[in-house]
Amino acid sequence: MDDEESYVKIVALGLSEEEDFDVVTATSGQEAIQLIESNKSGFDVIVLDYRMPGLSGLDVLRWIHDSKIETPSFMLTAAGSEFVAVEAMKLGAYDYCRKEDTDLPHLANLIRATHERHMFRVTTAIEEQRTLEILLDKEATDKAQDAVNSITPALNSAFANISADLEATSDTWYSDLPVEMQRELKLLFQDLKMEFSRIEAAVRALLALYVVLYARHPGATEIDRIRKEFEGKERSEPVNSLL
Repeated sequence: MDDEESYVKIVALGLSEEEDFDVVTATSGQEAIQLIESNKSGFDVIVLDYRMPGLSGLDVLRWIHDSKIETPSFMLTAAGSEFVAVEAMKLGAYDYCRKEDTDLPHLANLIRATHERHMFRVTTAIEEQRTLEILLDKEATDKAQDAVNSITPALNSAFANISADLEATSDTWYSDLPVEMQRELKLLFQDLKMEFSRIEAAVRALLALYVVLYARHPGATEIDRIRKEFEGKERSEPVNSLL
């Protein structure tokens, strides 16, 4: 972005032909904003001249900052405009340079360096976010593991107590009942034991799946094995012992 049309044309042509850049130009701050807003694919780098009629380069940079546009930019300033450079850096500009000291190769190097610094920041931010997610995931997983470790013994104890109570009281109940009712009660106890066995198998399967996912190796073969083991347990006859 620069209001000196001859400068813009020369620089754009040089960057395109000698540096193989794809250059889009604007000769006013308002035009630059319109181009940024309308370009859906975005730009890699924005070069802004400070001294502009109407909206200055600093005004455009402030708009970019307020609009939360992540495109990296740097400012072309005149001699003695150090305060502009400071303001530009506060608004997120990656760098600044004096326009009169910037030849084409130097400008191309500044553009490449700005883009590389931006990509490094993006990569670093992604890695930091990924690390944070891993830490949060581990914290949640550890808490889930603690919960499973506390729930499992309670389930084991409950299943064992129910099984023992059924075994201990069934004979006493049978002795005072007619033969037909004894048979029905025995069938009922068998059904109860079958249901306990199914619950046991379901708990074991869920724990096994949790281990697979916690280890971050959710292989299809292992999951199929767990499912088949559970289905086989579900179809089996009642057993006398639980977990």
